[in-house]
Amino acid sequence: MVGIIKKRILGMDVIRAVSIIAVITLHASATVLYRCMPYSTTYNISFIINQLSRFCVPAFIVISGMGLTVNYKEGGSYSEFIMKRFFRVVPQYIVWCIIYILLITKNFNIQEDINDIIYGNVFYHFYYVPLIIEFYIIFPFIYRFMGKRWWVFFSFIITVLLLAYTYYFKSVSPEEWFWNKKNLLYWLFYFSMGGYIGKNIDRISEKLNSHRLFVSVLFLISAFIVIYGFISGNQFVKNVDYVTTFQRPAVLVYSTFFIFFIFSFNFSRGFIMNIVRYISDISYDIYLVQSGILYLYTQYYMSRYIHADNLSFEINAFLITIFGSIVISKVKKVL
Repeated sequence: MVGIIKKRILGMDVIRAVSIIAVITLHASATVLYRCMPYSTTYNISFIINQLSRFCVPAFIVISGMGLTVNYKEGGSYSEFIMKRFFRVVPQYIVWCIIYILLITKNFNIQEDINDIIYGNVFYHFYYVPLIIEFYIIFPFIYRFMGKRWWVFFSFIITVLLLAYTYYFKSVSPEEWFWNKKNLLYWLFYFSMGGYIGKNIDRISEKLNSHRLFVSVLFLISAFIVIYGFISGNQFVKNVDYVTTFQRPAVLVYSTFFIFFIFSFNFSRGFIMNIVRYISDISYDIYLVQSGILYLYTQYYMSRYIHADNLSFEINAFLITIFGSIVISKVKKVL
């Protein structure tokens, strides 16, 4: 999501563009999901759409690890590496945090606001930025391992154990930092997988391309797995946060095969790819602003129609959020 790599890998652009669209789909469907009658047609459709969009943040983490690995220069200055990425990410993040505070949260306690900005608590989607900064900080220290199979396996074990324990055995409260989604260990496998792909992109792409049918079948199976909790009726005995959370092994399987599926194709430049690359290039801009647009549109809609619990609202919210985000990104560049 953040930054444009020097060596342009079109598969990365596709993943980044599709993922930012999935982020908006995820948030729009969740807005309806929490407001409509459980197990109604609208609820069922929104639930499935929400689950099929769950690859988005894991995919962004994969692409971040991949982009850093492709462009990293060994032996360079650590402080220069960090400052370059901080200035690319942090100033814009702080500006949007302030805008959200002024227009949406309206929490004017300076000490609390500073704390929220540091920990990504200003609005629900901002946790991603401190998370990715943490990966920036540790990346030069783990770079030497990023192309190693044992490191991918090691990070996989860590992430899976945390996901399984949190999802199946532990009830997590928001105060428990170690056990919530802001802990980078939950995302370490995705970042490491991205680094491994980045160091072996040609060989991996060739293998995935030659086994595209098999990869496609696995991707479809993983999509079924990620919505199986709903199909099997788990939503009747668990709350919606539990059933839909990123923090479950099924999302890891689904996200991994989504990445493999995209890289099994050979993309070529053209009109469609130009659009994809444009969305990819502004994906960070879109990510920062999209939740605010969705929130404000939801408040406006509910002030007129009372209930934001239907598919018509969901479609309109999605379209207004994505096109509104693109327009704001365009205006920002002009200013």
